[in-house]
Amino acid sequence: MASDRIVVAVDQNLAELPKDGKVVETTSLGLSDWCDTTQYNIQLPDGSIRRFFEKKARGEGGLEQNRAHWHSESIAFGKYASQTDTYFLLLEFEDMIDDDVPPSETYMAVPSALHLRSAGKSPTGKFGFSPNGWESSWEVWWTTHMRFLLERERLIRGVYATEEEATLDFFLNTVLPRYLHPLETEGRSIKPTLCHTDLWPGNIKYKLDNEAVIVYDANALWAHNEIELAPFRNPRYPLGKAYFREYWKHVPISEPEEDADSRIIIYLIRHQVCLASLYPNELKLRDAFLSNMRLLGA
Repeated sequence: MASDRIVVAVDQNLAELPKDGKVVETTSLGLSDWCDTTQYNIQLPDGSIRRFFEKKARGEGGLEQNRAHWHSESIAFGKYASQTDTYFLLLEFEDMIDDDVPPSETYMAVPSALHLRSAGKSPTGKFGFSPNGWESSWEVWWTTHMRFLLERERLIRGVYATEEEATLDFFLNTVLPRYLHPLETEGRSIKPTLCHTDLWPGNIKYKLDNEAVIVYDANALWAHNEIELAPFRNPRYPLGKAYFREYWKHVPISEPEEDADSRIIIYLIRHQVCLASLYPNELKLRDAFLSNMRLLGA
């Protein structure tokens, strides 16, 4: 999307960052359907210019949305002085290349390194993420999560036909136990692993040097690591088998190995249900996840 260079009122709490800096230019970036994004050019006392990126959202949802993206390189996180229901996250601004998908070796280095470092290190020893609750069983956590997402989708888009209700019931009560229960039975186990969960090509970009990549917009979760592979199974994206092979060079496939593709489709359905909730007027989005549910039940 094209950005618009405009002069806007800067909230007092932002104007004070960094100390003794002066806002000389603001740019509305229009990068998201769900929050406001702005670039600030700040002149420091020595005359140099630093660029910052702000993400702004309102209400309690905005608070949690921004809190979830916090990391140590952020400049500040807080609440507007002028709009007390509005929260911001301020980061160093990074230029990125928008039209180049990294090859599998570069792309998959990100999740494989994260997963190898974090496996088994959940702060509670369980699956989940604050504030959504924790469970010692991945099957239990995921089933509860999917029931919540499907009910939310129903409230947004309306009731299902009788046949569709049967598909949902079979998915929740038969398909999920069939493919998730074996991960944690008969001597098998999986470790809660920190996952980004939304590594579609829009969230991983090259820096301008065309060497290093930046990953952002995480929806973090201590999960079964294979949840990370869902976007690579999505036909919407120019990703595929090479990306799976690269990941599995570093992180082994969970047992039972023969169920791996079905598990990844289960995790893809989560993305499809969320998308159907976000765009309720696009009728085919509900059909997409129902089709995959039927595929798993065949």
